[in-house]
Order: sequence, then C-alpha cells, then structure tokens
Amino acid sequence: MNRKVLFTMILASSLGACASTGPLTGADRDKHGCIPSAGTAWSNVKQACVQPWKEGIRLTQTAQTGSAQFAAYIILSADGTRAEVFTKNGSQVLVRSFTEDGPQWSGEKVLLKRLPAAWEMYENGTLAYQAEQAQ
Repeated sequence: MNRKVLFTMILASSLGACASTGPLTGADRDKHGCIPSAGTAWSNVKQACVQPWKEGIRLTQTAQTGSAQFAAYIILSADGTRAEVFTKNGSQVLVRSFTEDGPQWSGEKVLLKRLPAAWEMYENGTLAYQAEQAQ
C-alpha cells in the first residue's frame, strides 16, 4: 500500500472518531420552534418562545434540596389575569383572583401570592419559593 492511500485511510478514520453522535446545540427545536438547549421554552401566556430567567420574576426556593438551590420564574400575561410558573418540573398557567391580602394566582397544586413586599409560591399548601419585591 502506498503512503498516500495509507495517510488518507488514517485521516478518514481519525475524522470519523471526532464526529459528534449527539445533536448540536440549537438543533433541538420543539413543536413550537423553541430551542431547549439554548434555554428557550414555550410560554402559553405570551404565546411565544421565552427565556424565563431573562423575562420572568425570579423566586428562590425556601428549602434547599441537598447542595442544589432551585429557582422558579413567573411570567405574567399583559393584563395580569394569568401567571405562568416555570420550575424544574416544567410550567403551568395559573389564574388570578383577589383576596383580602391582594391578588393571587392559583392552579391545580400551586398558589402564587403577590403581597405588598414579597412574592410567595406554595406547592401543595407549603411555601416553596419566595422573592422580595423591589420597592
């Protein structure tokens, strides 16, 4: 075998070994056209792809799970009647009502309260996330 053919075979096998078997970042569009690997998710409230940590209100977890600290993000509809909550478990849309304490948004197992100086989010009746509001 001549040296040129041998070099070509070695080069071809080397390049094949470097090829990625996983999808490229940005090549994982969902059914709405959002790109999860780029941090975008579909928002039912906005009817658009959003980056919750950029566009949403950040709430921090009240009880730390091991060494991990999780956050939740809230995106409100333009008229404020709906709030979409993004957590590590996905997202859900909550509907607004009013109480003596102020507005609150509720869903199946989530209750979001907007108090005069803070946001509070309850999961199954337990305070799970909160954030102080800017004055």
